[in-house]
Parts: sequence; C-alpha cells; structure tokens
Amino acid sequence: MSDGAEIQTGQGEQLAKDPEIAALEKELEAEREALAAAEAKRERDRRAAVLKEQIEETRRQRRDEEALAEAEAKYGPLGKKIEAFKTIDTMVIVKAADGIKARKWMDQHGEKPTVQACRELARACVVHPPLDEYDAIVAERPVVVISTANAVLKLAGLGGKELGGK
Repeated sequence: MSDGAEIQTGQGEQLAKDPEIAALEKELEAEREALAAAEAKRERDRRAAVLKEQIEETRRQRRDEEALAEAEAKYGPLGKKIEAFKTIDTMVIVKAADGIKARKWMDQHGEKPTVQACRELARACVVHPPLDEYDAIVAERPVVVISTANAVLKLAGLGGKELGGK
C-alpha cells in the first residue's frame, strides 16, 4: 500500500515541477483574480447606480412637495382648489378652471374629446411643472394630457366620469 502512495506522490511532485502545468496553474489563478475584480467592480457600480437613483427620487419627491405647498398657499387646498397626480417623471398640479369655461368645454367635447381638446383645457390650468417641462412630458407620454384634463374637470365638479371611458 505504501508503494502506491509513493508512486502517486512521486507523480504529483513530478507534475508540480512541470513548467507547462505551473504556467497553466498561474494563468488560472490570474483569471480567477480578474474574475473576482470584475465581480467586485460590477457590484460597486450597481450599488452606486441604486444610490444615485434613490437620491434622484428623493430630490424629485422634495421638489414635488415644495411645489404642492406653494400651490396650496397660492390657490387653496388640495382637492378643492387644486388637484395633483403623479406621472413617471414628476407630479402634475392643476388649478381649477373657470366653471363656465369647463362646462362649455364639456358640452362642446363630451366624454370622448380629442387629445388636442384635452390639451387646450388642461394646459391653461397647469401650475406645476413649468409649461415647457409639462409639454416635454406630454410629448413623451400623451396620456398625461387626459389625466390632466380629468383633474381639471374634477375640480370643476364634472369629474364623475373620467375622460377616456374609465
């Protein structure tokens, strides 16, 4: 039994001294180290991206709350004089439209108005974000116009049925 162990040990020592095997083992170790470094970098980058997104989301929430407080101070309470809803990008705040204009608009356009008709009603009542930013949001997500018009009509007391058949 001891002879077999000596042969195996002898072969192992002989392989360890083989320059080709030593070079391959060294290359494998270098690749493992490079893999560990790549994994660590990826994890670090992922964590940094998550933190940046959390910072941006918190900043967006703070700006929305400041805008809401400013709108309430200027126009009146939320749900009575202003209405707000969130989009993917920001919060949209609208003030109440003139009641007569809102009724005329509803009589003229009914419950299935065009997007352009909704835009005409809604855009005049947007308090936040600034109109250029609002227009950019609408250009990317046109359905925001319908949500904005619904909020305006709700403030006018005509919000029992939402536009768009909802």
